Amino acid sequence: MKQAKVKAGWNVELNCDCPKCEQYVNLLDEPDFWDCRQLDIAEHDTERSDNMEVFCPVCGHEFEVCCEW
Repeated sequence: MKQAKVKAGWNVELNCDCPKCEQYVNLLDEPDFWDCRQLDIAEHDTERSDNMEVFCPVCGHEFEVCCEW
């Protein structure tokens, strides 16, 4: 199979508004986001992606989100 010369890179973000500081943030900017988390990229409407505890990378506030794709 011939491989294309131009490469395209994936860019993954998980964005929301922090309920405390009201900043629009990418939750993946939190350094420990993936620690002890079994979540597939683009996962939604599952037990693992609903009521997921996260931290705001700006102010550190802890809150829950429901991931949607």
